[in-house]
Amino acid sequence: MIQDHQHLSYEEVSALVDGELIPRDAHDLEQHLASCHSCALSVISAMQLKSATKRAFKRFAPPPEVLTRFRARLLPETPKNPARVYTARSLIRGALAACLLLALSLLIRREVRQSSGLAAELLDQHLALLSSDSPPEVISSDRHTVKPWFDGKLPFSFNLPDAFPSGTTLKGGDLIFLDGHPAALLVFTVGRHQASVFLTQRSFAGTPSVARRTLSGFTIQYAKTQDLYLTVVSDGNPSDLALLVSALVAEQSPR
Repeated sequence: MIQDHQHLSYEEVSALVDGELIPRDAHDLEQHLASCHSCALSVISAMQLKSATKRAFKRFAPPPEVLTRFRARLLPETPKNPARVYTARSLIRGALAACLLLALSLLIRREVRQSSGLAAELLDQHLALLSSDSPPEVISSDRHTVKPWFDGKLPFSFNLPDAFPSGTTLKGGDLIFLDGHPAALLVFTVGRHQASVFLTQRSFAGTPSVARRTLSGFTIQYAKTQDLYLTVVSDGNPSDLALLVSALVAEQSPR
């Protein structure tokens, strides 16, 4: 049982993210995460790295000519046993994929981290959501279900419109932490693309220098209201994202 003044070790974070803990230990660590923002961020970061690696592995396919050259250097003579050829080919393919995957992941994360800190963190959150097998904590297209779920979990409140732009559907929401501050994550589908909408307090997020930017092929669009800071991240059509932003901003206006 971890003490209140302690933080999770690297081994504990890894075991929790990989699902290697028994239910009782997992419950104890999750209880600790509920009150320790530092450890919560460590777990989120580990989950994002795992998801990014998994996503990149699925997308990567080594070029045939690279495999041929690599196999020729390692296997100068053709084994007589076909099973051994298959095994060696599989090992070579796996080794190449792992090495190139690691380099690819490091380059992507380096590009993201060299960008604006908040934008990089939000893009990380969006990518983690895209590649995660776990759905949002609350799954619903009904604003009367999603909005009340956040009551008591955030130091601020927000409104959702009665209707969203054509082709845009609310999928659900989740509670996340950005730099140790609680934030609302709303998940939408915009056309065939998924969009993540992040809501934070203005006092935390500050004012962006631009209204829209592109990072690693994703559009990051900013907006602000009197009390809130709103960011949309997606690889969808920027004009469609702008309509969603406008609808959300209009709903936060004083009535």
